[in-house]
Amino acid sequence: MSLDHSPARQRVRPRFGRIPEALAYSAVSRSRFYEWARERPELVRKNGKASIVDFDVLDEILDELPVAELKAASDRCA
Repeated sequence: MSLDHSPARQRVRPRFGRIPEALAYSAVSRSRFYEWARERPELVRKNGKASIVDFDVLDEILDELPVAELKAASDRCA
């Protein structure tokens, strides 16, 4: 695993957080988040009755997403 020192990776974030914080951080829907949690059980942990999200695992999932291929505006208007 390589260390990434890009500005996006240097932002300060907690190691763990609640689900609403994880949704805001990842910019995904609740249903998509729970799909990821079913695929990667280590994403969500239990602290008594509270569910907490491991942001390190969430970052791994986000890093695995494909890069978007955006078309130029002139390509869409043709």
